[in-house]
Amino acid sequence: MAAPDRGSPFLRREPAASRHRSRPPALRLLFGFALALSCAVGIGRFVGGQRFEVRRFEVSGNSRARTEEILGLLAKWSGRNLVMLDLAPVARSIATHPWVDTVTLTKRFPDGLTARILERRPLALYREQDRFWFVGAAGRLIAPYDSRRDLTRYVILTGERRALPDSVALLEDLRASSPEYFPALSEIASLPDGGFGMMDAIFRRSIRVLRADAPQKIRALLEARGFIEGRGWEARAIDLRFADRIILVGAYGAGNRL
Repeated sequence: MAAPDRGSPFLRREPAASRHRSRPPALRLLFGFALALSCAVGIGRFVGGQRFEVRRFEVSGNSRARTEEILGLLAKWSGRNLVMLDLAPVARSIATHPWVDTVTLTKRFPDGLTARILERRPLALYREQDRFWFVGAAGRLIAPYDSRRDLTRYVILTGERRALPDSVALLEDLRASSPEYFPALSEIASLPDGGFGMMDAIFRRSIRVLRADAPQKIRALLEARGFIEGRGWEARAIDLRFADRIILVGAYGAGNRL
């Protein structure tokens, strides 16, 4: 009997079928979604737990605004979740304090919040009847003056409140342009008929100026000081509101002009 042909197709073994079939795409997608959801739930429970509740507040940069006052404004956020905390309402609350100009908030994980305060800078005092107010940039009233907490020498502003922005602008013009005169300045008053009246420790009488050219007129007055004193002229006021003139009001009863 002939030996069977090894190459005969009747004796070939078919390749074994794969024992491991891949999962259908829908099943893989469902499995991945369930895994992601499980991770998200775990992370949510972790960051939303007591570990991240706000318990510590740190305040810096303040000198006039008391730390306990700032902490009082922050108290409503104690116990809030630090991860999810929106800092904008916190900053707005702190900004309601009259001395706070700007505030920078920083989250300190796991449970801290820091507030860096930049305070308003008082430029002068405003006298209104028997009360004094700190005045800041643009003539803004900051807070009532407390002589027990501040011994700094300030220029006194008087007159109508609506004139405060121009009064402060004149003050800053003189500070920048007349450093030899500014330390002697003591008072700036807005005048009903326009301009300002200034008192100082040099001439010791009202000096009437317009804001537009006050520094230039003050320099001219300082240059003419020796001439005026040499003549022995005494005046109730010195008016510098006119072009190219220094008017001594009430000198010898009639007034003199330079």
